[in-house]
Amino acid sequence: MKRRVIHCGTGNTGKAALKGILHHPDLELVGQYVWSPDKVGVDAGDICGEGPTGIKATDNLEALLALDADCLSFFGDAIGRADACYAMCAKFLERGTNVASFSGFELAHPPSAPARFRDPVEAACRKGNSSYFFSGIDPGWATTDLAIAALASADRVDCVRVLELGWWGNYTAEYVCREFFGFGKPPGYQPILITGGFMQTSWEPTLRHIADVLGVEIDGWETVYETDCLDHDIETGFGTVEAGTAVAVRFELRAMAGGQPIAICEHVDAVGHGAGKDWKWPYGPFGCVHRIEIEGDPMLSIEVGSPTTGPSAGLRCAMPVINAIPALCEAPPGILGPLDLPRYWTRNVRPIKK
Repeated sequence: MKRRVIHCGTGNTGKAALKGILHHPDLELVGQYVWSPDKVGVDAGDICGEGPTGIKATDNLEALLALDADCLSFFGDAIGRADACYAMCAKFLERGTNVASFSGFELAHPPSAPARFRDPVEAACRKGNSSYFFSGIDPGWATTDLAIAALASADRVDCVRVLELGWWGNYTAEYVCREFFGFGKPPGYQPILITGGFMQTSWEPTLRHIADVLGVEIDGWETVYETDCLDHDIETGFGTVEAGTAVAVRFELRAMAGGQPIAICEHVDAVGHGAGKDWKWPYGPFGCVHRIEIEGDPMLSIEVGSPTTGPSAGLRCAMPVINAIPALCEAPPGILGPLDLPRYWTRNVRPIKK
């Protein structure tokens, strides 16, 4: 039985998710929500470059709610508008439509989620007997699910480190790159990542999940943020990064237990080659690498990589959400975390020639 899906989100990752829905043998696209008036009436397949599907994009939320679909795939922009995004998702949950979300990190670890966001969504789940699930790539599958999988082959664990080693030179999201992460800012500048608590909001859930499976209580948090620069301008997808400003960014969020870090999220990201020479960098052909390092006995390392440009770049971020939809539709109601769903995977297999 195919699950009937409504999709929301037509940015770079949202378009990739839309492709994933159209390719998935167990999913059927029945609706497409858009905010932009110029996209209303456009075929969903044309939005993501897949060709006509017969599903026209609409901004009529009531019409989409009336479809009583099995799941909403939510990839809307939640930065600075989390309340509106959760309110929209709650309307679907109240109707009995499950929500698989890439947007908003606040509910990623349900037990510690802020009541301001958790309580209305939980109430909507109870009313509609529906489920809400967040994932992504980082934070998400690459920092939570992959780390937990790696622990299956561990004995003594001293610390679990989850890393993104990324090339951001082609990213086009200027506000996120400059204001949230600090690219193009002078030395000593503290971006919203630090001053707005964005680091904790985004990556605390990942580290809490790791601590949960280890049976360790977190008793404190530590943060590290540093940048490096070059002596010449760098042209990026979001504009010019001037000489002497941040070309490479490294940060850590550390979950502490007994005075020692038990789990660490580390990012080393850059838009120009040659900066941050003493930092870790990815190997091979991939523009973005996610690595799990288990410090203990035995020492373990798992690494996955993918391009950050080209037609498949967004799929690595989108597919942990899309592939979870069939399992989510079978799950009990409520706000669910990665440990609440059975294992899930793609079923989009190239036809075998006979």
